[in-house]
Amino acid sequence: MELDWKHINEVEDATVITTIDAHAAGEPLRIVTGGLPPLPGKTILEKRRYMQQHLDHIRRMLMWEPRGHRDMYGVVLTENVTPDADLGVLFMHNEGYSTMCGHGIIALVTTLLETGAIAAKGQQTAVNLDTPAGLVRAIAHLDGSGY
Repeated sequence: MELDWKHINEVEDATVITTIDAHAAGEPLRIVTGGLPPLPGKTILEKRRYMQQHLDHIRRMLMWEPRGHRDMYGVVLTENVTPDADLGVLFMHNEGYSTMCGHGIIALVTTLLETGAIAAKGQQTAVNLDTPAGLVRAIAHLDGSGY
């Protein structure tokens, strides 16, 4: 039997979300890299509220089985909402949304630097993140094996 997948590419209402799976000390983080519309809101909490009310099906799709699991964490990147931040982040998991995620910050900043999404600035690079918990300043240190 020969399969013809051509019709898959012709589906007009298909949702295509791109992600990078990362981890910090074994704790998972699924980073949404594309496929979401810009999240409206003047504050990070307004952006999270919009995500909860209008795009929660995306959280469930990415965090629940068969794509996720009960320990899966995810992050959606947004535009910064404060002048000192480089970007905004919304953390999500199988039950909803978090105000903060320590392993998520570590995995996200490492991934952003290692993929070149954020340019490294020498041996130490500071990344300021708008989170629902407030502004978080992460400092990545470069050693011989990476960040």
